[in-house]
Parts: sequence; structure tokens; C-alpha cells
Amino acid sequence: MKKIYLFLMSLILVISISSCRSEKDLVYLQDTEAEVLAAEFTTSVPEYRIKTNDNLFVSIKSLNPEVNQLYNPAQSIGGQGGVQQLYSQQSDQYLNGYQVDSNGNIALPILGHVGIAGLSQTEAQAKVQERADEYLKDASVKVKLLNYKVSVMGEVATPGVYYNYNSSLTVLEAISMANGITDYAKIDRVLVMRTSGTQSETFRLNLTKKDFLKSEAFFLQPNDVVYVEPHKIKNTNMNSAIYSLLLSTVSTAVLITSLIIR
Repeated sequence: MKKIYLFLMSLILVISISSCRSEKDLVYLQDTEAEVLAAEFTTSVPEYRIKTNDNLFVSIKSLNPEVNQLYNPAQSIGGQGGVQQLYSQQSDQYLNGYQVDSNGNIALPILGHVGIAGLSQTEAQAKVQERADEYLKDASVKVKLLNYKVSVMGEVATPGVYYNYNSSLTVLEAISMANGITDYAKIDRVLVMRTSGTQSETFRLNLTKKDFLKSEAFFLQPNDVVYVEPHKIKNTNMNSAIYSLLLSTVSTAVLITSLIIR
């Protein structure tokens, strides 16, 4: 009876040890020294080309106050002199932005239709500026992409859809926006899914090695999906609690039985 008890306790110990994981598995860039990191970083920021259905922020300021009211992204509230941003929420951005239609145009008040599909953000701004100069005096144009969003899924603290308002976004920044990885994250097989027109691409990134800095997927594109896979130890841990409880119950019963027999 004593041998059975010792066997069960040993089995519980083995299960506990097997459910443990090394902290090294969660460390980024394990093969890179801080002083040479800049030399390894050779990937250039890709230039995004505007596509059909993209949603754009367009601001045009001129000497004409009526034009400024049309394009100004702020409005006063109830005569109190306060200001509310029209683009503060994603729903507001959808309603107040300028969507690229199926012909690659955006329809702007006064200026009419301007074809910008296939252009970079800088090129689109220059084209709208050129059109504005035809109608307005001393106009100043600003064009920004509103639908630069990425989805972060899997073993991150806060999975969800995140919007980026900078000119670029890296996979590390996207994971940080999701409040980092969980203890079960498998960061040596992070999946990035990218859709372009009718085609889709997938990339596998090993965040423990410096090579991922050179990947096409290091800089994310609008509508990319980042999936951090769970480590197999997650299933082990989920089941080990049940097994440990069961074995503890059996070992306790064995111990009580042995005491009664004595």
C-alpha cells in the first residue's frame, strides 16, 4: 500500500514538472546583442498604396471660412465654444471619412471626384492639393488613412482590432497594443495573414531570432491579422489540474485505507 502511495505522489510530481515552462521561451530576439541590433535592422518601411473602399481623412483649409467649415474635423457644441472631434470614434471615422469608390475616386465638396486609388498617401495628398489650387486660394491640404487597422489574436492579453494612426506599424508594436503575450504564447511561430485584392499571403515569424526583422511582415499593412499560437503546454496545464486533483484524491484514499488496515 505504501508503494502505491509513493507511486501516486511521484506521478503528481511528474505532472507538475511537465507543466512548467522555461522563461526563455518568452524572450524576444534571443540571438541579438543590443549594440548590434541597429545593424540587423535593414527592412525599409513599405509604402502603402490606397485601395478601393479605403476610408480617408481629408482636411482642406483656405481663406474661405465656408470651405473651412466643410472640411474642418471639429465642430462647436451647443454654442458653448467647446470642440468635439468628428473622428474621435471608429464609427465617426466611418461616417465622416471619404471612402474610395469602385472607380478609385473620392468625392470631395466643391472639388468633385479625385482619382487616388493606387497612389501613396503622399501622392494622394499632392493630387488633392493640385485640385484644390484650381478652386481655392492659398489652400492647405492634409490626407490621412483612417482604416489602418490590424487584428491581433491568440495568446495575447487583450485580443482585438487595433487602429494605427502613425505612418507605420510593426508586429511588435501590434502585440504591445494588445498588452503583450500570455505565458502560453509560442512566439517562435507567429502567423501574419495579409490580403491583397483577391489574393492572400501568410508569413511565419520567429520572434526569438533576429531574422524576423528582415521579413516582409515585420511592418504590418492595413487589415493584416496577427495570430500568436498557443504552446502545446497550454493543453497540458489545463488537463494537469484535473489529473492532479484525481490523483490527489486517490492517494488520499490509499493513505486513509492503509491507516485503517494498520
